[in-house]
Parts: sequence; structure tokens; C-alpha cells
Amino acid sequence: MTAEKAAPGKFVGISIGDFAGENYLRTILEATQDGFIVVAENERIMDANQAFFNMTGFTREDLKTLCLDDVIPKEIKADERRRADALMQNGFDLHEAKNRKKDGTVFDVEVSSAVLSLTPFTVVCFMRDITGRKNGENAILQSRDLMRYIIEHNRSAVAIHDKNLRYMYVSRPYLAAFRITEPDIIGRHHYDVFPNLSQKLRDVHARVLKGEVVTEDESLYTHADGASDWLRWECRPWYESGGAIGGLVLYSEIITERKRMEQALFNEKEHFKTALLSVGDGVISADSGGAVTVMNPIAERLTGWTAADALGKPLETVFRMRRENSGRVCGGYLKKVLKAGKIIELSNNILMVSKNGGEIPVEISAAPIRDRGGRTAGVVIVIRDFTEKRARQKQIEYLSFNDHLTGLYNRRFMEESIRKHDARKSLPLALMCIDVDGLKLTNDAFGHEVGDQLLKKVADLIKTVCRAGDIAGRMGGDEFCVLLRHTDARQAEAVRELLKTAAARLRLGPAIVSLAVGYAVKTSPEQDIKTIMTEADNLMYRDKIKHGRAMRSQTIETILRNINVNYEHEQVHVERVSHYCEAIAGAMRLGKKEIDDIRTVGALHDIGMIMVPPDILNKAGKLTKDEWAIIKRHPEIGYQMLKSVDEYAHLAEYVLYHHERWDGKGYPEGLAGEDIPLYSRIITAADAFEAMTARRPYRQTKTNAQAVAELWRNAGAQFDPDIVRVFVEKVLL
Repeated sequence: MTAEKAAPGKFVGISIGDFAGENYLRTILEATQDGFIVVAENERIMDANQAFFNMTGFTREDLKTLCLDDVIPKEIKADERRRADALMQNGFDLHEAKNRKKDGTVFDVEVSSAVLSLTPFTVVCFMRDITGRKNGENAILQSRDLMRYIIEHNRSAVAIHDKNLRYMYVSRPYLAAFRITEPDIIGRHHYDVFPNLSQKLRDVHARVLKGEVVTEDESLYTHADGASDWLRWECRPWYESGGAIGGLVLYSEIITERKRMEQALFNEKEHFKTALLSVGDGVISADSGGAVTVMNPIAERLTGWTAADALGKPLETVFRMRRENSGRVCGGYLKKVLKAGKIIELSNNILMVSKNGGEIPVEISAAPIRDRGGRTAGVVIVIRDFTEKRARQKQIEYLSFNDHLTGLYNRRFMEESIRKHDARKSLPLALMCIDVDGLKLTNDAFGHEVGDQLLKKVADLIKTVCRAGDIAGRMGGDEFCVLLRHTDARQAEAVRELLKTAAARLRLGPAIVSLAVGYAVKTSPEQDIKTIMTEADNLMYRDKIKHGRAMRSQTIETILRNINVNYEHEQVHVERVSHYCEAIAGAMRLGKKEIDDIRTVGALHDIGMIMVPPDILNKAGKLTKDEWAIIKRHPEIGYQMLKSVDEYAHLAEYVLYHHERWDGKGYPEGLAGEDIPLYSRIITAADAFEAMTARRPYRQTKTNAQAVAELWRNAGAQFDPDIVRVFVEKVLL
């Protein structure tokens, strides 16, 4: 049998006559694990090797009648016809297909076909059973949800050499694998084709030609262009019919992609490991049988199990849950996921029971792990420690119904409670409105921290006085409300008196505690609860008007006393300034009311100093920029305090502007000339003269003459010149 030589680029032919006999080829073909057949033009299978018989179940006896229809399933016959056309055109074909065994079983093969002869037309086919590879790929892909890795198998290549290392036959995959571009290398020496082949590989050839089989699973091969590929290869001798070594056969397979995939798989495993180590939630995975397969450190901490102890254990043993409200044990997540086929989440009243019996609230999310076919192959459970989140939720729930400062119920809750208890069963129903007198004055005088403490004290007082079943809340600002069920007017009056008496005894540093209280009682269902609320509110304001003025005046007196205590020179200072202001107003022939007002303003002009720390007020050295900024705020603070007291509200503006200058360079607003109120201009001159002539640790005291000279020097700049003239000529002289 002689092979016809195809056109260049079509196929690589071989000549049987080049060998000592056909046995050498038989030896080679029988040595390979791939099936081999020779097919005639009429699709009869003329010859096959033992590997073919082993993989198909046919026997050599069957060759008498065996044809392609016996080994090719009908459903792919048309495709194989197209393959045959391509083979006719190209002379070579490599593809994956389905073959049928003698018993009818269909299996996967990789088929390498070449035209052996054109006349008569003869094809030679190598078939590799890739069923195991396909099954292996499927098995690997089943873990994709957990690991997501893919391993691909690369095709092998084969070359046959004689004992002088001249090419007798090469497969197209071999040419592609080693990037051989010459159109025909048959008969050429191997080292001519690869002149730079390493000595290590040349030694391998020598060993094989002596009868040794050499295999290497991983070998790095560098191409002529400097690129590299990883190879798995086997080199073995082939024998002539007489038993002599006729040459060698090289089976090689590029495994570069597999190596890359292995590295990618390693990297992915490392990334997966890193993710599991760094994620803030616990992760437990179990297979379809319920055995634990993966556990990260957070899951170890939450469950009390180490990963080493937990692996292989039943999921229900490691992962124990119970309902917080009922104590009922809950589990069966694998069955639930298998049944639902989707993510299951649980977050309400779930406690995780650790190995040592400890319990913590958790959120649970269980999701299926699917294999390549979409079947559930296991479950992954994410566990989140719910302790902090639940605490925040409870805090949010608390704040949604409670006042954050006092702890009493808030307006929303109180309004809902009033609507809820506005029913016959709660009658008589009393509503009590409570207002903290002088809260704004307290805030202005002593700071918001003291104001907050005052509100807390009042809230505690209300809690103490109120009876079991009474509902008390802060409606906002300085207003409180108490809902008293089954309470008539006599009982409500008793509660009111208790509140007023307790408030009178309450002490909070310099702040005065005073409550305005009003109540109204709903006695019949026909009465509108809004009317009752309005009546209670009006009575509270009536009480506030009645007692509030005295309380706020008392607070002003308390503030002045505190200033005098904290600032050793202040009492003398305000008394003298008040005296000078009265004298100036008299010299200007103002009316009695104006003189009384200016005297009062002189006494109150520094009331805002209550907010200045004593160490700044009594500092002997020069004030810093920040300390001076604090001092300069006292006119505004004094203004705010006096505005909240009806008795002094009309004087507040004069206190606000008593540090303005005639030339507009003063503070707080930079007013100039007669835009500054008259009383403020009088205070400015009196305040400056008193400060210059008084003894201060941070300033040398001036004589009256020196102070008068200073007044004249700054008249028209700092001071109103007319007031300076009246002060000097009619009061001081």
C-alpha cells in the first residue's frame, strides 16, 4: 500500500516502503492508547489497532463487515459527512465527536483524521476516548459555585522518527504546537528543524534509541521567538519486525493553558481564602449530605467550633439556632434551601447557640450551591452578629417614642396615647400641661447644659409624682404633658399641688425651678378631647403669667449675685456705674422714669458676664484673642436674658449697645453717632470712667483728673462729646 503525496499544505504522507516492514507501524500503533482505524473509500474499516477494539468492544473478526455506520451514531452522521468534505479539501482534520460501541453505548472521542491515500481514497483516523476527561471536567465544574475554576485539556501532538532522527511522520497538532512553518519536513533531521535543541533533550533521544521510555509531566520549552510553552511529553522507541529499534515516537501535549489554569485556581483559592479571612460575617458551607465543608474564622468565633473540628460534622451539630421568643430550636436549612431552591433569610428573634452554650442574636442567610447542571450541591450560610444592630434598632425604637434628653415619652407617643385613651373606659380623663418657667433665661444665663439639667430634673420630678398608670411625656422645648386616666378634678388638683410643691423644693445650682401647671378633665364621651387639651393649655399659661414674672425677676437677682461672687470687683463696679448713669441723666434733665430706667440699666449692663468663666474675669495678665472674644459676647448675652423678662425687656437694647463707639468702631454691631441709643451712650462714658478709676489687677489705676483727660481725649471718637461734657462739667466737677 503506497500513500500518494498530497499538494503542499494539504496533508503529510508517509511511505510504507521507507520502513523495514509493516510491523514497525503496527508496533507503534499498538503502543498508543488511542484507537486507530484505516477507512476505505466505501467507508469500510480496513484495519484497526487493539486500542480501537478495547474502546469499542468490536473484535478483529468484525473487521470483515465493519464500516463507519457501525461506529458513528446516526444523529451525527450528517456532521461527519461535512467533516469528510473538509478532510478531502484539507487532507487533515481534528475534532471531537461521538462514537458508538458494539453494544450501542455512545461515548466521547477526539478524532484526528488524515488522508492516507487518494487513489484509492484511504483515510487514517486516530481516536482518543475522552469520556474520562469529559466526566472529569463535569466533576470539576460542579464546584464552580464555591471555587469557580476551570481546567482545560490541551490536545497532544505526535512525531515519528527513524533511528537517525529523521522525520517519518508528523501530525498537524505537532506542527502547530512547535510552530513549524516549513511545508514539508518529512526526511529532515530533527536537529535541523530544531538546531537550538538543548543537550538535555538530545540525551533523551539517545537513551530512547537504546530502548528506554522517557516521560516528563512538566517541561518548559522555549520557542525560537523566545516565547515559552509548558509541555507534557513521552518519548519511546518503536521496533521493526525483527525486534530492532527502528526509531522513536514522540507524544507531546502543550499544557500551558492547564498550567495557567492551575495558577489561576491557586490564585482564586488564595483570594477565596483571603476573602473568608477578611469578611466581617461568619461563613459556613455544607455539601448536599449536610456535612460541613468550609468555615471561616468569624464563624469559628460565633459558633465556638474550630474549622478543624467542624469539618465533616453534621451542619445541625455545628450550626445551632433557636427562637428567642419561644425557645424553639430551628434548623433544617439545607432541606429548606433544597426545597426552595433560592436564598432564605432569617433575622427576627434568632439566637445562635455556641458550642459552650452561649447565645448571641444573629441574622441568617442561606443560599444554594449549584453544580454545572443547576442541581443544588450544597448550601452556604452567612451568619451576621446582630448584637450591635439590634441594640441600634432598640435605640431607634426607643427614640421614636421617647424624648432623648429626659427619657419621658415624646410628643408623637403622647398624641397617640391621647387618641388611644380618648374612650369611655378611661373616663374621667385628665390632661395636665406643664411648662418650665424661665428655661430660656436659664439657658442664656447659665448655658444650655444647665438648661438641659433643669429639664432632666423636672422630668425626674414628674416621674416621681405621677402615679402608676399615668403617662408623662415631653411635648417639646419647656413643655410637658401628663395623661391621667380615671382621674377627676379633685385628684388632678392633688397631683398639681404635689408637682408645684416638689418644684419649689428643687435646687439646681443658681438656677431656679418653677413650674406653671394647668389641667382639664374630660368627664363624658361627648366632650371633644381637643377642647380639653386647649383648656388645660390655657390654664397652664394663666398660671405662668401669674407666677412667671416674679420667678424671672428672682432669676435676674440670682444672676447678679452669682456675678458678684465670681468677679470680686463687679458689685462695686455696677453700683458706681449705676450711680454715674443716674447723675448724668439728672444733669441732662431727663424725666423721673428715664432716670429710674438708666439707673437700672447701669446696674444690669454687665449681667451677660454670667457666661464668662471666673478665671477670665479675674485674670491679672493680658487677655488672649479667644478670651477677649468671650468677653465681647456679654452684651448680646445680657440682651437675650433681659428680653425674656417682661420687667426688663424694654431695657435690653441699651445693654446690647453699651460697648458701641461714637465713631462706629465698637461692638457688637458697629453703630455710630446718634444711631446708638442715648442710654447706651451714657453707660459707655460712665462704664469707662469707673473702670479707669477703679483698682484692677491688670491695669494701673488712674486719678480722676487722668480719667477726665482720657474722656476728653476720646470725646467724638469713643464717646458722645455732649455726654462727656455733661459728665465732666456737671457731675464730676
